[in-house]
Amino acid sequence: MRGPFTIKDGKKRGGFMLMLIFMMFAIVVLRLVWIQFVRGEELKARLDNQLVSKERRYTPRGRILDRNGDELAVSVICKTLIADPKMMYSERNPNRNCRLEAAEKLAPILKISKEELLKDFSDTERRYLRVVRAMDQDVYKKVDAVINDDKNPLPGFYYEEESKRYYTKKGVAAQVLGFVGDQDKGVYGIEAKFDSILRGAEVRRSMKTDRGGSQIYGDGSEKNDRVDATKLSTIYLTIDSKIQYVLEEAMDEAVASTNARGAAAIIMDPHTGEVLGMVSRPTFDPNDYGEYSQESWVNKAVTMIYEPGSVFKPIVGCMGMKYGILNPDRSFYDAGRIAIDDRVINNWDGEGMGWVPFSDAIKYSINTVMVQLGMELGAKRIIEGSKNFGFGSETGIDLPGEESGILYEAKNMWRPDIATMSIGQGIAVTPIQVLRAICAIANGGELLKPYIVQKIVAPNGDIIREGKKEVVRNAITPEIASQMRKMMEAVVADGGGKRAGIKGYRIAGKTGTAQRLAEGGGYAEGQYIASFVGFVPADKPQYAMLVMVDTPRGAFYGSQVAAPIFRDTLQQVLVAKGIQPSSSEGLRSLDHASSLGTAKKKAVKIPQIVTLPNGKVKIPDFKNLDMRNVQELLQRGHLKLKPYGSGEAYKQNPLPGTEMDENSIVEVWFN
Repeated sequence: MRGPFTIKDGKKRGGFMLMLIFMMFAIVVLRLVWIQFVRGEELKARLDNQLVSKERRYTPRGRILDRNGDELAVSVICKTLIADPKMMYSERNPNRNCRLEAAEKLAPILKISKEELLKDFSDTERRYLRVVRAMDQDVYKKVDAVINDDKNPLPGFYYEEESKRYYTKKGVAAQVLGFVGDQDKGVYGIEAKFDSILRGAEVRRSMKTDRGGSQIYGDGSEKNDRVDATKLSTIYLTIDSKIQYVLEEAMDEAVASTNARGAAAIIMDPHTGEVLGMVSRPTFDPNDYGEYSQESWVNKAVTMIYEPGSVFKPIVGCMGMKYGILNPDRSFYDAGRIAIDDRVINNWDGEGMGWVPFSDAIKYSINTVMVQLGMELGAKRIIEGSKNFGFGSETGIDLPGEESGILYEAKNMWRPDIATMSIGQGIAVTPIQVLRAICAIANGGELLKPYIVQKIVAPNGDIIREGKKEVVRNAITPEIASQMRKMMEAVVADGGGKRAGIKGYRIAGKTGTAQRLAEGGGYAEGQYIASFVGFVPADKPQYAMLVMVDTPRGAFYGSQVAAPIFRDTLQQVLVAKGIQPSSSEGLRSLDHASSLGTAKKKAVKIPQIVTLPNGKVKIPDFKNLDMRNVQELLQRGHLKLKPYGSGEAYKQNPLPGTEMDENSIVEVWFN
């Protein structure tokens, strides 16, 4: 049995308890030191990983402009609608079903079903619901009027700002520009090729989330680490919007009138390699790219490979002159058909012309003469000559997806292969390759690298890259180029390309018709590719153009389908750019002063074009006006000109005084 408790025992126990408390305190302090200083960063990272969600966004992309500074692609800040389903209730009126009301009111504006919205709004476990991203301004205004209604505002909604890409001219130059997909990534065209330059600055957003990953909103825990948006570089293209518009309309009309499978067209400066216009069909609106087929996103001007047909004949002719085999006057016998081993090649009409100079082989596209030339060239020289003009390799234009085409290996060619290649078969090319090769004839022999980026301007105004003329090699001599230009001019003046002629202008060109390559090999039965390539003026070329129509229905010859498109397009370009006819032959005669015998134009009063209060445009009488005056008047009224011929106006459709809607087409005949 223990004795009574003494003071000595109390002191011992007190000391023991004090020591125990001290040790426990020391352990806690050491533990805190361990957690705070030794493992502090590690544990903080683990906590952030569990409770903090990080989101990346991008500030607006750099602009894309045409050569004159007109905007083609810009980025704008738009509102994104965010909902917190847990906060979607009314404190004033607990019986109000805010979720159902929001779904009913927002569904018709957002074009999302009421049921889908209600399902999302009813998920109260979610604290961060992105309802719709980057709303257009008109949609945002309607949504905001519903959410912030003065009488019955809808709780649980707020906005965030996001960048949205906007293509100001809708489908104009769509395949050239491309579009912007998810995560601000450029897809196709310039957007993809220069994504690293155009892409906006990164924005990091940190937010606390619950165990389900939904944002805990409204508790003061949000933290935004925003990277300041910097003004980004601007890309200027060589594209001329006015020329591009004309080209777009021409190709739309061509595809519609021929029911073609597709088409492509390019206009280029033959002396510099600048692409002034480039069109591919089918097409799309990059503002709503998801509504179109992926085929429409592809730029056929640089990706489609096909047999060129007779547009390749001037190239073979230049080879013959370069290797000293012929001159324009050398005679060949045309029997209408020619047999090379087991292959028989006929002229397009099956007729022979007897003895003809080589220049007639280009003018009338005589197959038999071209085959004879090809056999004299032989496999090695015809392949070397093709490579010399850039076939079989990419041109290097700043557009993604360019194809290199297909060439034979000379050692693997049989005599029939040489024969068919000499008339543009058995070789696969792209439209941009063909036009570049023809430009070498137009400019005196220089094979140029085509380019479509005029310059890239840094935020401070410095030019960080500038497109310029780049000569790859001299494909032919100026003398050979001059001789071929004359032969190609005869094609339009007197030969198979008459439908490409424009009165008063000297045009050089060549038609082409070839069977379409089948996807599984060989040729597609009854399917053809019609093309025309040329330049104007023939003596001092300023514009070179290629038109390619893929599988037209009905008429399919290049002279029937592609040549008229070439004519109508370049006629409008020449007028818009103020390039006057080089001769008055075939045009209406001018008044002559009787005593001096010098030409003097009539003084013609320029009429006015009137926009009526109802928004329609009243067209005047264009009689005796030249094409440029008519074009300027119609542009003031936002109308489009479809001209026929050259010189002075003598007929129009519709008649003077007709009231028309803006963007309507007015046909005017000139003589």
